[in-house]
Amino acid sequence: MTGEIQTRDTGFRSVLVVGRRLLTVAGLCLCLGLVFCGCNQGPAAKDVVDLIPLDNDISGWTRTGPMQIAETGQQLYDMIDGEAQPYIDNGFVKCAFQKYSGTVGSNQVELEVRVFDMADTANARKVYEAVTTGSEVPWTQDNPGAAARIEQSLFSYKVDFWGDRFYVWVTIQDATDPGLAVAKFFAGNIWAAIKE
Repeated sequence: MTGEIQTRDTGFRSVLVVGRRLLTVAGLCLCLGLVFCGCNQGPAAKDVVDLIPLDNDISGWTRTGPMQIAETGQQLYDMIDGEAQPYIDNGFVKCAFQKYSGTVGSNQVELEVRVFDMADTANARKVYEAVTTGSEVPWTQDNPGAAARIEQSLFSYKVDFWGDRFYVWVTIQDATDPGLAVAKFFAGNIWAAIKE
């Protein structure tokens, strides 16, 4: 009978050893799963508010009022009326608008930034295509985003681009080459923030 008990005891111990090993392996798998799948989800999604330059991020340019933010179609309509429809039609999630004041040469100038989160790259591209006036020229050298363009009017320049899931435009109330350089610098600054 003693032999039987030892055999059973050894069998029971074998089951315990195998069980402990399985628990150890399962525990390691769980930990690795949390590290590689659950806890390490990469960088958090960018918020349009965080992409807006702060005072003097671009030297000499300061914000001239509160940031305007829209997270619903109605809020966007309240901000830009009929201009809102192409954004809403193409998956608009959130936008932030900010005005700045600075100098170009010796002139005090206003500049406005608008950043739209369009949920994905396809929507951002569609908005870029939908809001074209046809009078822009492509900005193809050292441009921000996947595609960029420049539009000049009598008193201003507008630079817009799309990249990642964002559509961005910058308008400066100055139609000189130095004014365009400032608008391009703002656009580049925002693109760098998107890529961070």
